[in-house]
Amino acid sequence: MSQPAPGSDESGLSPATAGQVQALDERVGQLDTKLAQLSQELRTMRDILLLIHDDDPLARTRLKELRTQPSYEQAFTAELPLVSVVIPTWNSIATLIERAIPSALAQTHPNVEVIVVGDCSPPEVGEAVVGLGEPRVSFHNLTVRGPYDEDQHRAWLASGTPGLNAGVALAKGQWIAPLGDDDAFVPEHVERLLAFARTGRLEFVYGRIRYTFPNGDSGVVGEFPPRAEQVGLQAAVYHAGLRFFELELGHALFEKPNDWGVVHRMLRTGVRMGMLDDVSVDYWPSMRALERHKKEQPATESPPRPSPEAAAEQQLALIAELEGRVQAEHDRAETLAAGTAELTRRLDEVRRSRSWRLTAPLRRLRSRS
Repeated sequence: MSQPAPGSDESGLSPATAGQVQALDERVGQLDTKLAQLSQELRTMRDILLLIHDDDPLARTRLKELRTQPSYEQAFTAELPLVSVVIPTWNSIATLIERAIPSALAQTHPNVEVIVVGDCSPPEVGEAVVGLGEPRVSFHNLTVRGPYDEDQHRAWLASGTPGLNAGVALAKGQWIAPLGDDDAFVPEHVERLLAFARTGRLEFVYGRIRYTFPNGDSGVVGEFPPRAEQVGLQAAVYHAGLRFFELELGHALFEKPNDWGVVHRMLRTGVRMGMLDDVSVDYWPSMRALERHKKEQPATESPPRPSPEAAAEQQLALIAELEGRVQAEHDRAETLAAGTAELTRRLDEVRRSRSWRLTAPLRRLRSRS
């Protein structure tokens, strides 16, 4: 076993070098603290912007009014309510025709309609759907795709948003059951969730999701109360009166998948929710979802310990990186603060204006529609 060099400590560093390493450690700690403070400020500002974006007070008002309407009660009392299965798609013809639509038509609850909405899909998608010759299935194609963010990750978070919103608007059913074009309901999906909702007078119910990644990894997810990555619209059935809760393209700016964005809004607003402890849908995530899943997995092996000299170099590099991140977080915090202040100022101006007071009756009428 080698011994430390004369004049060095147990790590093999000279007193001068050891002092420099200690100073670097202290500097890293200071930067970590500063970065944590700025990150917290940034999260708070993003939360404020999200609340302004989602307008929870208006949603609560509309939810209260919904519960007073005769159609609200009919969804719970109708003998065999119509359920609208809404499938947004773009160009996944094989899975749409061979997996998603057949699983919707094979439901043990017999009264379903299937609405397929193309996200400006190529003609062969509509031809394939119409070619099924199934009267319960209709196809509608949007004239513009998206529009989605140029950033691929944000575009992925928002994918299917316009199609699902358009399909829900077209739905004739008293209950809505969204479905991905490459997913499949279990046969009892609608029957079980509908009975669960009607018995408990719940407005949004969901089951567990059985997933299989492209690499073969599989499992089941689903928790209550709902949280991100543990609930999905394809596993849910919800009261058609909640159609004013639309998916939002803007939620991608907050790093929120579109389905979690709308479920989170419902949760904050006070929608009556419940979860059935059964697998409700089979889900085949994309390669992008697999990559995200791998990033979230904990490391299983510890990297080899660097030499003292290499450790000192790493500390210097870490300081440079942290200083850059601190500055970037500071710049983002200032930008968000300015944006929040400007939005608040504009809202105050609008609410103090004469036109806002004069149009209040029109807004109330619109919220009831």
